[in-house]
Amino acid sequence: MVHILSYFTEDDILEFPEYHDHEVNRALIKQCLKDQKEETQEKAVKLLGDKKNGRSIDLKKGFALTHIRFDVVEDIKIAVGLFEKKAKFGKNSNVQALFCIIIPENKCQTYLSLMAHLTRMLSGRGAGEAFRTGNKKGIIQFIRDFEEL
Repeated sequence: MVHILSYFTEDDILEFPEYHDHEVNRALIKQCLKDQKEETQEKAVKLLGDKKNGRSIDLKKGFALTHIRFDVVEDIKIAVGLFEKKAKFGKNSNVQALFCIIIPENKCQTYLSLMAHLTRMLSGRGAGEAFRTGNKKGIIQFIRDFEEL
């Protein structure tokens, strides 16, 4: 089974006063790729902005996701953006948390399992409240509790 917490830590949860797509996406990509050179980070930012490579999904219930395939990483990387004000993301204006995921080409099957697991968690009881508080330790504990079920 895929464990969400194997791909990010409390440090990978970033807070923003509001959603400005380019600024937030750049910050989340840089967090995911914090061990990479700036030019590599910028290449990933461009990929995310490219409609052919970057994908955005409104997961409903206050959650959204952006992702790219990027072979510079050896494993899946995740960063989460939390918004003080609910953000407009696509047609949804109630997004409170945005997951940014970078996937190496050879981890597509793992990514699909991760997406199924993540979607189950975010549509379950308590997810909205856990992320709405902005309490990073509380979010990590919520995920840990979910993964122990």
